[in-house]
Amino acid sequence: MLFVGNIPHDVEKTELVEFFEQFGSVLDFKIISREKHPNFGFVVFNDSEPVQKILSKSEGRRMVRYPDAHQLFIGNIPHDVEKPELMEFFEQFGSVLDFKIISREKHPNFGFVVFNDSEPVQKILSSRPIELFDNVRLNVQKKKTRSPPPPTVYLDVCITLNSNRSKD
Repeated sequence: MLFVGNIPHDVEKTELVEFFEQFGSVLDFKIISREKHPNFGFVVFNDSEPVQKILSKSEGRRMVRYPDAHQLFIGNIPHDVEKPELMEFFEQFGSVLDFKIISREKHPNFGFVVFNDSEPVQKILSSRPIELFDNVRLNVQKKKTRSPPPPTVYLDVCITLNSNRSKD
């Protein structure tokens, strides 16, 4: 089973099935429609070979899952602070692998910082409160433990789909 994200609202199930059949026999494709966000779906093949073919394509991006112990939730991020600034700020605690910011219009932004190990996470948690420049106090919390990931492969195929669609 393959998770497919960022499916534009105007893409039909038949187009998706046709697209994925270039990799192998499609048994089923389920689209989950969402009003305010791109749709997502699941494609089921008759065997695992098509999944391997898709993962080997450079257009596909596999979702990376980091251990929760290597991550922190960061709240109260001002709107004028950019990702590079935050990454640089958190580098003082340890090697930063990634920083994801979730933007919100009416409230401060929040995000997740990912370190290469759990030591920086413990260092930050024991150093609270954490103040960013201009005396902005960040809400820093341990990342909540999630349930084990489902046995699926995550793939974002929006770019590939759009490039293969004919224009009307």
